[in-house]
Amino acid sequence: MPLACNRSRGAPASTPRTVALERHPPRAPAPPLPGICDDVRVKRLVFLDVDGTLLNHDQQLPESARRALARALELGHELVMCTGRGKAEIYPFLWDIGFRGLVGYNGAYGELDGTIVFNDQMPQQDVAEIAAWMDSVKADCLWQTRSDLYLVRDFLDLFRPSSESNQSIAGDWSAFLEQIAPYLREGVPETAAKLTFHLAAQCGATLADAQARFGDRFSVVAGSLAHDRGVTGELTALGMNKSVGLVKVADRLDVRLEDTIALGDSANDVEMLTRAGIGVAMGNGTREAKAAADWVTTSIDDDGLAVAFERLGLLEPTEAST
Repeated sequence: MPLACNRSRGAPASTPRTVALERHPPRAPAPPLPGICDDVRVKRLVFLDVDGTLLNHDQQLPESARRALARALELGHELVMCTGRGKAEIYPFLWDIGFRGLVGYNGAYGELDGTIVFNDQMPQQDVAEIAAWMDSVKADCLWQTRSDLYLVRDFLDLFRPSSESNQSIAGDWSAFLEQIAPYLREGVPETAAKLTFHLAAQCGATLADAQARFGDRFSVVAGSLAHDRGVTGELTALGMNKSVGLVKVADRLDVRLEDTIALGDSANDVEMLTRAGIGVAMGNGTREAKAAADWVTTSIDDDGLAVAFERLGLLEPTEAST
């Protein structure tokens, strides 16, 4: 097995090479950052969140990120998407980059090389109970199953640019709406991997209410969608989070956890950032994500992924690839 990076979370590491972006003047030497590995002999398994990490609010992958991903793959590192989205919500151009697999629905679904390796669904009784409460507070819901997306009320209005809608999600989401259109269904499914919900300000219910009602039996976290007319949340089975999928995939590929890296920006990335060998939060990330990470890169639109990959040594040839 390859040698692992010998570091402990929070311990100082050697000073990384300064990364200067073309759009800015040269930076002063960066201070030592924890969670940077000097051992370039190790091939890494990298887990990447999608929204806010790979894709910006306009559903675009920065060109610097595309180049960094391609270079890391060229050097033999493995890439896995780790997201609250399911397969139906993943753009083909992301798969075309060369991702080995997908951890979806906040850890409930896993796929490697086109084969499903785990698929955990909440049972019908639980789905019915949750749906009844969401209906009582008039929540907009998107129920996510292995293959389909079930709508309740006006959830997708959040993404539509019409001035007559209740849009509150920043950016251009037209590509997302086009991507998911073939998989949309109406109503509540019998089972589901995940529920994404929106509580409008006028409905009177809050995320705290949902957590109080279900938090002892389910995982309920703030949603990763930026908004200003209420709150979004994500609900999965108790104990389900992205780190669960990360561990399963690493085990499946016979990769030690210390040889894994995770990049994310939201509340649903916290456990993943903590569990991975190295956790990096995006500069545009939430306070919770930044606190959970070993260090913070620049924002997604300031070449954050490329900056992180360079500082992590993912863009330099390893001993095995030279």
